[in-house]
Order: sequence, then C-alpha cells, then structure tokens
Amino acid sequence: MLGNLLLLITCLFLWGLLQVTATPMPGGDKGVGYAFMMVICAGGFFVLSGLLAWYMGANHYFNWVKIAPIGVNRLILGVWLMFAFSVMAMAVFRVEWHKGEFPAYLHWLALNHAALWLPVLMFVPIALLINTQKPADTAPLLIKIPMLAAVGCSVVMGSGLLWGYVTASVKNQTRQLEEYKNAENQQQKQHLEYIAQQQLTDPIVNILSLTGRYTDAVVRNAAIEKVKMHPNWEDELIRLLAETEWASEVYSFIDGNKVQNPHRFVEPLKAGMHRLAATIRTTIKDSNNLQNWQFDHMGLDRLFRAIDEQFLLPNANYRPAVLELRKALDTPKPERFEKVKFNVTPLIDKWLKKHSNQ
Repeated sequence: MLGNLLLLITCLFLWGLLQVTATPMPGGDKGVGYAFMMVICAGGFFVLSGLLAWYMGANHYFNWVKIAPIGVNRLILGVWLMFAFSVMAMAVFRVEWHKGEFPAYLHWLALNHAALWLPVLMFVPIALLINTQKPADTAPLLIKIPMLAAVGCSVVMGSGLLWGYVTASVKNQTRQLEEYKNAENQQQKQHLEYIAQQQLTDPIVNILSLTGRYTDAVVRNAAIEKVKMHPNWEDELIRLLAETEWASEVYSFIDGNKVQNPHRFVEPLKAGMHRLAATIRTTIKDSNNLQNWQFDHMGLDRLFRAIDEQFLLPNANYRPAVLELRKALDTPKPERFEKVKFNVTPLIDKWLKKHSNQ
C-alpha cells in the first residue's frame, strides 16, 4: 500500500513538472509563479522518488541485484540520484537551454521527451515489483530489461550533467580568477599613477599606507622609493609619530622597512602610544556605538612588529607606554557596552607577556 502511494504521488509531481515545463517561462509576475511551481514540482519529485527508492530498498525488492563490492543500498542511492537529476534536467532543458553549458546530446534527449520515457522505464518495473512479486532473489526479464535500460540511460544523462557542472565550475573559477587579476592590475596601475603624481612638496603621509609589508611588491617598492626621495623623510616620520594623529600610517612604513637611525624613533613611538591611550579612553567614555573592532584601525599589530624587529634598543623600555595602552582599554564602559571585548586586548597582553622582563 505504501509503495503504491509513494509511486502515485511521485508520478503526480512528475506530471506537474512536465506540465509546467511544457511552455517557456513567461515574463513579469507570471514568471515568478512559473518558477515557484517548477521548484515545487521538481522538489516534490526529488523527495518522493527518494522515499520510493528507500521503501524499495528497505523492503528488499532489489535483492535480485548482485553487486557485492559496493552493496545494494549504495547502488540504490547512486542510481536514484542519477535518475532524479536526469529526469528534472530533461524536463527543464525542454524550455531552458544555454548552448555550450552541457553536452548537446542532453538537449536532443530533452526535446525527444526523455523526461517522460525515462520515468516510464523505471516506474513500470517498480509498479510490477510492488504489486506482482514479493521480495525475491530473482526477477523476470520483464522487470530487469526496462529497469536496466533506465539505469543505463540515467548513467549517460547523469554523466553529461556532471561533465557540464564540472566544466562550468572550471570556467567560472577561471573567469573569477581573471577578473580578480584584472582588478588587481587595475588597482596596481592606479596606485602607481598616484605615487608618480606625488611631488617632493606633498606630504609623505599620502603614500605611507602603500609601504606596508603586505602591499603589492611593485606598489610598495615605488612608494618606499618616493618616500625616501624626500630629503628629511625620517624627520617627517618622527614628526608624524610625535605630533599628529597619523601614527598608524607611520606604523605601516616602519613595519618591515628599516630606518637609518632607529634610536631617534624610541621616544616618538612612546609619545604616540601615550596619545593612543588618551584616544582610547576618550572613545570608550564618549562613544555611542562601541564595537569589538573599535581600535583595530590603530595598527597596534604593525607597531609591535616594528618595535620587535628594529626598535628594541638598550634602555628603550616600551613597557610603561604599552601598559598605559592596556590600562586605557579597561576604562569603564557605558552600561550597554559592558560585554564588548576589544580585539586589540589579547594583542597587547601577548606583547606584555613576551616582554615581561623589561
């Protein structure tokens, strides 16, 4: 009884799918309803045919299939997937076909009603198995031949669908890669043009962000060269650290780019951290929208790398300044932001732990 019910409902969903795909998709609001009905019918067919396959396997209607290496249940699963996707694709390809996406023979099969005769080859033997034969280790040729034909056709169609999917995926990835490279090249070109436009009288802060260690190598080298064309570029970096709000831009430069006189940067680096601490305290007290990433833009990761790589000089002792940064993060927050945990806190804690002997 259950088997016949599942078979009947599966056929009803298939009939609905064939009716929907009998005409092309209309435009406008009707197209939305058309697509919705196609999804409902195809989804119903997929689910109910899967339940039918499960029912047939659970009740041992396919015991006559001898395929020990992979097992009957795995075979049923594989055949059902190929069959279900093949039927749905053949129905859709009748009205929706994009040349070059899938092998051409699939379109020919779809136009020759494969969405109808393929289910007939599969469902008629299933109906006979359910109604005329109890589970057994053998099956008559009347059942075997059409079912094996349906399986063979499903394999052929499923292989074409898989091939089309794989080739489409490769083409899509290739296209995305090309678009990414083109965008990257365009961005590189724009950056190089911007760097070339900078004059010796222009502020070097304009291009410091392009000197970071993770910037495109060509752009980075051009930006570094332009910065060092300024006769007093180190003095300007020190001034930016000690007197302005552009410290994070300087961190981009000193993170990976050596300076000529690192000892001259020690006190400005400390002064910059004291100023950042004051900014943190003010922001926490006055902000109406504190977020975990609130202070990520300060570039503390770049600062700490730069200190460790070229500014850990004798008697430099950055610990008090870093401790002030850490203390500033503990400034009492407005009640509604008490649960906010700043991303930079573990970064500072890690640096302090690493340099606990200072």
